[in-house]
Amino acid sequence: MSWSSNHVPKYRKHRASGQAIVTIRGRDHYLGPHGTKASKVEYDRLIAEFLANGRQALHVTPHELSIVELAARYVEYAKSYYRKNDGTLTTTSGSIVRDLQFLCEIYGKQPAIEFGPLPRARKPNRW
Repeated sequence: MSWSSNHVPKYRKHRASGQAIVTIRGRDHYLGPHGTKASKVEYDRLIAEFLANGRQALHVTPHELSIVELAARYVEYAKSYYRKNDGTLTTTSGSIVRDLQFLCEIYGKQPAIEFGPLPRARKPNRW
């Protein structure tokens, strides 16, 4: 399906995470909690950048991938992977979605590349 030259990607709600989302040239951009002023400002910024770039895809490096974007990609994968033989979702996929929603509420905007385990504390010397 070809888009008209007047097509502007829509601001919408990602149901799994509750985040605002816009899809530009097949790539999802998460904007923050749906309906907030901050998410609408981010939407306006991305659309302005998209239009200024001649309606070409916005270039994103792996360093710019947020926790919310990474979680959404994993949820899509998990929904296809964790299925029973009859095609229904397993309870594992539901657990993954719940856990990732909690993660996104706390760390959603943080770049995924900066997220990881805390360094292990060294045991004190007893001698």
